[in-house]
Amino acid sequence: MPMTRGSLRGFTLIELVIGLVVAAVVGATAISIAVRQEHLAFALEQIIETRRALREGVDALRYDLRATSPPRGGIYAMGDTYVEFRMATGFSILCGLDSSRTLLVFPSRSSSVANLTSWISAPEAGDTVMVFTAHADADSARWDAYAMASATTSGRGCSADFRAPDATASTMAVRLTTPVPRGVGPGAALRFVRRARYELYKSADGGWYLGFRDCLATRATPCAIVQPVSGPYSVGGMRFVFRDSADAPTADPNRVTRIDVMMRAASAARLHLPGIRPGVFVDSVLFTIRPRR
Repeated sequence: MPMTRGSLRGFTLIELVIGLVVAAVVGATAISIAVRQEHLAFALEQIIETRRALREGVDALRYDLRATSPPRGGIYAMGDTYVEFRMATGFSILCGLDSSRTLLVFPSRSSSVANLTSWISAPEAGDTVMVFTAHADADSARWDAYAMASATTSGRGCSADFRAPDATASTMAVRLTTPVPRGVGPGAALRFVRRARYELYKSADGGWYLGFRDCLATRATPCAIVQPVSGPYSVGGMRFVFRDSADAPTADPNRVTRIDVMMRAASAARLHLPGIRPGVFVDSVLFTIRPRR
């Protein structure tokens, strides 16, 4: 049966208006949810970055400052927002000496003797070598410091007294400014150290960061340009409190037995979350470092 003109029926004006209103409501709701999700994702990213800055700062300070020995001169200078300390850069085992007792020979990092030499920064002239030396007038042994007169060079074969698979194994050597005593011989432990500094500083971008620099007297400019370690932090976002054995604050580096550190970080941008007042996210941490004696 053929369809007539009257049998064709479309949407009425009211139905079209209702459909448009429903579509608008659904669209607005979807956009609102998407915007909230975007704000939430951005806020979570900022919170994670803020807490990451705190975690990285804590890890760096704990790792380096716990290895210092304040009674042995491990801290050079200190203040509310900085600390200068003796940073361990590597270790090795003495396997030979020359006749002047100023040339220390030790296994190279590529030696067949595994794990006897390691460092995070190759020793340079101006660094310090700590040699574990026997002493009759003390606790029987202690770490003695010697200034390096040269960077590392290729060494000769290790002494036969040194227990190694091959007495002619690849070695390295450093020259000292003063000779080591007769009590030092093959097998003595060596630690390479350098003067370093952690400080809170304001960067060119206006943010506050935990900065690091190391110092060598042999450089034209002894201390390197400060480099950011973690951040950004709040204004005044780091504070050191140095305490002695009685837990009282002290200004004497040699009496430090405990270091309390407060760090406070703020997000780089303002957060906008439903039900929360817009603003930057701030988090803080308080921890204690007990340096090695």
